[in-house]
Amino acid sequence: MKKLLPTFTLALAGALSCTLLAPVANAQSSSAFGSSGSSLSSGSSSSSRKPKEPATPWTEDISEGLMVNLIGDILGPGISDHVGFMSGDLGTMAWLEEGQEFAIIFGDSFRGERFGQGEWISPVGVVAELDENGRINIKRPLNEGEQAEQLVNYRHNDRGLTLLPSDIINIDGTLYMQAMWNEGVGNVLRTQIWSSKDQGESWQSVSITPANYLGGKANLITWDMGPDGYVYMASSSFKRADDVYLTRFLPEDIGKRNAWQHYNLNADGSGTWGRTATPILDKKVKAGEMSLRYIQGHWVLAMFNAETMAIEVRISETIDRDWDEIEPANVIVSGYGGWRVEQSPTNFTQLYGAYITPTSTLDNLDLVVSQWNTSNNSRYMSTQFNVKGLDTFFGIELDAPKARTFSLQQEKETGDQSVIEVEKQEVDNATREELAVEQLMEESTELLILPLD
Repeated sequence: MKKLLPTFTLALAGALSCTLLAPVANAQSSSAFGSSGSSLSSGSSSSSRKPKEPATPWTEDISEGLMVNLIGDILGPGISDHVGFMSGDLGTMAWLEEGQEFAIIFGDSFRGERFGQGEWISPVGVVAELDENGRINIKRPLNEGEQAEQLVNYRHNDRGLTLLPSDIINIDGTLYMQAMWNEGVGNVLRTQIWSSKDQGESWQSVSITPANYLGGKANLITWDMGPDGYVYMASSSFKRADDVYLTRFLPEDIGKRNAWQHYNLNADGSGTWGRTATPILDKKVKAGEMSLRYIQGHWVLAMFNAETMAIEVRISETIDRDWDEIEPANVIVSGYGGWRVEQSPTNFTQLYGAYITPTSTLDNLDLVVSQWNTSNNSRYMSTQFNVKGLDTFFGIELDAPKARTFSLQQEKETGDQSVIEVEKQEVDNATREELAVEQLMEESTELLILPLD
């Protein structure tokens, strides 16, 4: 039975402070995700929990029939140093007015090559386009000037205050960004929407949403414009532990939560729009970062699923439906080789985030995926992947080739991995035994507070 959530609009008070969130395989902690202060109409509480269900096995491989290529990092020396920072995660995208250029907005980013090196900025934006080989090419900062700067004026403090972007959207030439103020593991203090009428150079606040709105399940969001004139928003908590919900609103109501409509899925598969919500996706899922886009008459939802440690893609012609009925396409998986072996679509260790490029088509889709080696911070990066075959996997017949705004000449082999500096080593029997122990410790994905030093 689908869980029912009421909408909440409660005032927040107190100072903002926040710690960094990292996706890291670790042992479960019963105190890791404390009560958010909101209540659910289903009667759940921090003191009364359901019996723990057996963990879903990690995804072992990409789905059959897909061709997934690791194209390369989109930040780093010789790639993004000309805009003043070289390491960062996330990377949600939206078209700019020019048509071929698009904005990319990253989360916690640093001037240096590694996590924690140099000035800490978040969120930070750039203008990019795809080159003749289909690679993301960063051209200039989104803000005015030659160096990328923090898009919102605030200071990170000794408690780790940070502002993490969920998604951006271009509505009639105005960019809108939703982001989350954080404090502690999985503890979002509030979210905020900003707008920019000058292509991302400056931002103005539109509205502030309490963290416990919709029972906390509207903190991490992704949105896109539908063909019926509504903006559709998929959402979850920012804990990589919960279900996915669906909301819609008219563009002029983007900052008016009392005008938002939530989808209530009934047991018979029908649904209604109103003030309460039930999950559209809640089986074998712990929702992480998501990207919802309307592409060629279809809704495409890319998501990091912490339950399966995979980047999953689901495609549907209709959005107001039971998305549990859709078998996901596994496009990038964490794998079992860890950092000891070559990083690839079938072994992309400590992955998270899943952002669809504006240039994507159903048969030729690009994703930006993050990766963080939290053991030594040697790798903290956003990386481009290309996925072909999703149209066939989901049984979609494309009437004619859907040309992009440029010529793509994707290699059939795995993309250039020279920018990924990892030590390659064959997995011998002794290492296999050690990895088996690691796997037992990594059966649950956790968010961990990491100090900047």
